Amino acid sequence: MTLPEPNFYWRLCPMLNRSDIERIILDFFRTETARTQADALAVFETQSAEDFFAQVSPAVAQTVFEKTAIFFGYSPRPFSSLDLMTDYAYASFLKNQQIVFLTSGSTGTPKQCPHSADMIAEEAYGVATEFEGVKRIISLVPSNHLYGFSFTVALPHALKVPVISRPALPTQPWNTLLQEGDLVVGFPLFWKYFLKCKHTFPPGVSVLTSTAPCKDEVIEGLYSAGAKKLTEIYGASEMGAMARRNHARTPFELFPFWEISLLEDQPQIKRKSQEKWSLLPDQVEIVSERTFFPVKRTDACVQVAGINVYPKHTEEVLREHPAVKDCRVRLMRPDEGERLKAFIVLNEGFTQETLRDIRAFLSQKLTVHEVPRAFSFGEQLPVSALGKDADW
Repeated sequence: MTLPEPNFYWRLCPMLNRSDIERIILDFFRTETARTQADALAVFETQSAEDFFAQVSPAVAQTVFEKTAIFFGYSPRPFSSLDLMTDYAYASFLKNQQIVFLTSGSTGTPKQCPHSADMIAEEAYGVATEFEGVKRIISLVPSNHLYGFSFTVALPHALKVPVISRPALPTQPWNTLLQEGDLVVGFPLFWKYFLKCKHTFPPGVSVLTSTAPCKDEVIEGLYSAGAKKLTEIYGASEMGAMARRNHARTPFELFPFWEISLLEDQPQIKRKSQEKWSLLPDQVEIVSERTFFPVKRTDACVQVAGINVYPKHTEEVLREHPAVKDCRVRLMRPDEGERLKAFIVLNEGFTQETLRDIRAFLSQKLTVHEVPRAFSFGEQLPVSALGKDADW
């Protein structure tokens, strides 16, 4: 089937309405509040939108006012009500015809990734053929992040189906909450605990996963639990959804609206509607002209409980403490847990007794997810026989 130009889609079916704008703004408030709470999912519990808006802390409100201004394209300003903020953001979007997504805001200045209205429409209709037969979308992800926006805001418009937002709590009675024709938009950590709770799917339910690699055993487990179809999305904030796969141990295949060039040492891709070529965000193993396996992420971002964090940023803050001579921070091995861990070389005159003070120092400077859960100490940083950084 030949697809019309993206702007045709945009005129036919706008990808964003006022209720979408309100949901996005609320998700900004919720995700920003969650950064400072150990029980991050608690902020997604059912609550009146205006009540939630009125209860956020001044610090969170200020941060969200700044981020939503970037997102929708207007000068930062405070708002006295959610209605006023929604109206202002919607008017700005209609004027600018653009959304500016932000990379992780927990590590200093977020990187801005603009997506035009035409790009949004091109992607929504370009991925829609993957989800034929879907009758409604169940969202477990925040809509202010690109993945959530693409598949729980734009995609429902392309499919002309309703979207229902639910907190990502694995302990809910999912077998009774879901029904035939549902597409559940989740993420690997949720699906891992969904399976640990021994849930099964009603007939005809499909699942979607992204934000981090989904382990083969989780993919296979979801099919064993009765999933009709699983789709794992490969994407990046700068470019959006690029490829998908449906089974474990199979390569990702580019969506039809992408072109790839294998002429250089590193594969490059571009949207068919654009001229600019870009490198893939990962080192990849090419399988065929349009399929590949991601091998290693080229950026330094890792996932901690579903939140993007940068270990290098935690290292920088940790080195600011007077007791710390040098340090390394990395993600725990699977057998250790799913948080960050730190290895510290102390300055002369300090002992491991300073750990309590170091923890308190980090808690003032970093979010909950950026603070290492485990600490190790030594006289020098761990290295391999070749002098390269090593695990501990």
